[in-house]
Amino acid sequence: MAKINVINLYKKIIENYWNNRSFVLFKKPYEKKLYFFSQEEKSKKENNFFLIVSFNQNYTIRIYTKEIYSLNIENPKKMDNFIYPLQNRESSLLIYSKKYKNLIEKAIETIKKNKNFEKVVLSRSVKIPFQNFYLKKTFQKLIYSYPNAFITLWYDFNHGFWIGASPELLVKCHEKELKTVALAGTIWGNHKWTKKEVEEHNIVIKYFVNFFKKFSGNLHVEKTRILNIGHLHHLETPISFSFLEKQNYFKILDDMSPTPSICGFPKNNSLDYIRRYEGYQRNFYTGYFGPVYDGGGRIELYLNLRCAKINKKEIVLYAGSGITKDSEANKEYVETENKFKNILSKFIFD
Repeated sequence: MAKINVINLYKKIIENYWNNRSFVLFKKPYEKKLYFFSQEEKSKKENNFFLIVSFNQNYTIRIYTKEIYSLNIENPKKMDNFIYPLQNRESSLLIYSKKYKNLIEKAIETIKKNKNFEKVVLSRSVKIPFQNFYLKKTFQKLIYSYPNAFITLWYDFNHGFWIGASPELLVKCHEKELKTVALAGTIWGNHKWTKKEVEEHNIVIKYFVNFFKKFSGNLHVEKTRILNIGHLHHLETPISFSFLEKQNYFKILDDMSPTPSICGFPKNNSLDYIRRYEGYQRNFYTGYFGPVYDGGGRIELYLNLRCAKINKKEIVLYAGSGITKDSEANKEYVETENKFKNILSKFIFD
C-alpha cells in the first residue's frame, strides 16, 4: 500500500476520468483513511481489485489496481485542499409518487393473504435536476457526516459516476472466518420501535441462521443493537461463522445473495414480486461492492444503499422499504422519503 497526498490523488482521478478508466475512492466504516483503486490496462492481472455487482447481477465491474493508495484523514488540517466551506441544503424537489404508494398497499394485501410470503423490499428512484453540483465537496461532506458508513465515489465509463454512504456490511471474509450483519428495521427521529420493525429484522436473522446450517462450523449471533446513520436508526445484529475448512467465499456469496434485507423472504417469492411489480431497473442500487485482496483471500463487501447516480444534469436517488403484514403504507412511504433526504441533505449545489 502506498501513501498519496491530496494533489497527486486529484491528478490520478482526473487522469483516469479523461482516459475513460475506472476508479474508486472509498472510506471504510470507523476508519480515518481514504483508499484509491485505479484501473490500469496492465493491472488486470493483479490480485487486488474493487468488485461492483448490480442487483440483478447482469453487470459486474472489477477495478483491478497495481497499487492501493491511501490518504490519512485523521487530522482535518491535512485536508485543507480537500475541504471547502459547506452548507446543508434540504431539497423540496421530491415529488409525491402515487404509483409507489399503491405498490406498497398492494404488497401488504398480498402478504396478508399468503402465509408463505413474509416480506418484500420495494424501492423507487427519484430524479433531481441541477445546474451545478460539487462532487468533491459532497464526497468530503459524506465522509465527515457518516463516519460509521462505507463511503464511496466510483466511476466507470459505461455506468458513470456513483456516490453513496452505505450502512450495511454484506460479508467480511478471511481464512476460515466470515462476518456479516442482519440489518433491517428502520425508524427516524424520535419515533419508537414497533413490532413491525422487530419482526422484519428477525426475518433476516432467521435467514442467516438457516443458511449457515448447511456448513460445518460454529455460528455466533451477537446481541441486536441500534445503528444510527444521521436521523435514521436501524436494527443491526452482527453474525459470524467459523468454518472448519477454508471456503470458496465467492460461491457462498452467490448462494447467500440477495439477502432478505434488500429483496425479502422467501427469496424466490420476493424476487419474483420485485421483477413483476417494482417497475424500474435498480441498476447498482442494492447490489454489492467492496475491496477484494489477494485474489479473494480477503473480501470486504457492502450493500450499495443510500446511493445516487450522477448524470450530467440530474441526480438519480434510490430508496426502498421492507414490507410485511404489519406494515402501514403511509409509514413505509415516508421511510423512503427519509432515506432520500438522508443522503440528499449532504449534497452540495450552487
